[in-house]
Amino acid sequence: MADTRLWFWRYTLRAKGALNARSAAVEFEGALVRDFGGGVGCVHPCPSLGDRTLDEQLAAIASGRPTALGEQALLCAEADGLARRQGRNLFAPLSIPPSHWTAGSDVDHDDPVSVAGEGFRSVKFKGSENTRALVGRIERWKGEAPDLRFRIDFNETLSEDGVREFWLSLDDAARAAIDFVEDPCPWNPEAWHRLREDLGLPLAADRDVLQRAAEADWLVVKPAVINAVEPGELAYRSGQRLVFTSYLDHPIGQLYAAWRAAECAAIFGPQLGDCGLLTHSLFEPDPFLEELKNDGPVLVPPPGTGLGFDELLDALPWKPLT
Repeated sequence: MADTRLWFWRYTLRAKGALNARSAAVEFEGALVRDFGGGVGCVHPCPSLGDRTLDEQLAAIASGRPTALGEQALLCAEADGLARRQGRNLFAPLSIPPSHWTAGSDVDHDDPVSVAGEGFRSVKFKGSENTRALVGRIERWKGEAPDLRFRIDFNETLSEDGVREFWLSLDDAARAAIDFVEDPCPWNPEAWHRLREDLGLPLAADRDVLQRAAEADWLVVKPAVINAVEPGELAYRSGQRLVFTSYLDHPIGQLYAAWRAAECAAIFGPQLGDCGLLTHSLFEPDPFLEELKNDGPVLVPPPGTGLGFDELLDALPWKPLT
């Protein structure tokens, strides 16, 4: 009989500021799960986005009926463990694709010229109902670094009319510089269709990405919650673009997203745009986060086997889950 023993370790990440427009939280709980083969995955629920709580996630894994988050954590652990047992780094010989720069708070102090100088080609803003302030930020960035592209994630905080008002308040140059507007308003296929047809608004689908794909120009893939194969194949068939991002989770989860993005880049290269894989800088440092580096827009994985962190993982006080 196959060995199905699992262990877990709870962690807390502390963000430097609010991470989305739907929640002001700055502390986030998750857990690493280790399987019998030594592989590790990350379970990092976001209850504000509808995920079941961490306790419920772990209970579901222990019962053998994991949620989508649990399934991906176990798949991560399987791939990570195989590489560790073979003594190889999971990224060899793959190349992690470049990422966008994630702008800070609504009153940001980022230097657009420096961001462009580091090699970033695109910038992502967190949108909110205060669209007037966002328009001002976009205009400032466009004026100081005219070659940068922009992405805006509203996390469904606008109405359809609010989206129209935002888009029409931008000048032609700013609109032309925007790659996509992500989840601008609650999902309604007719409303999303009107925004695309009437305004030429480039939409990106993140939440329930496969359900919303028919009315999206870009598909946002979070390997923490979805198998990347299906959206990758869909984008390849339809000519849509792909963006891989982390789930703002533990470095293990961030690296799992980067690995899946690197796989996709090797298979569906032309479909892949700048990704969202440099989320480690959004959090207060800890021993794991301190091992993540970047070379301009490219995440640099830590050394070691699998996804790395060999010594840190071995030193954790793992507790039995099953």
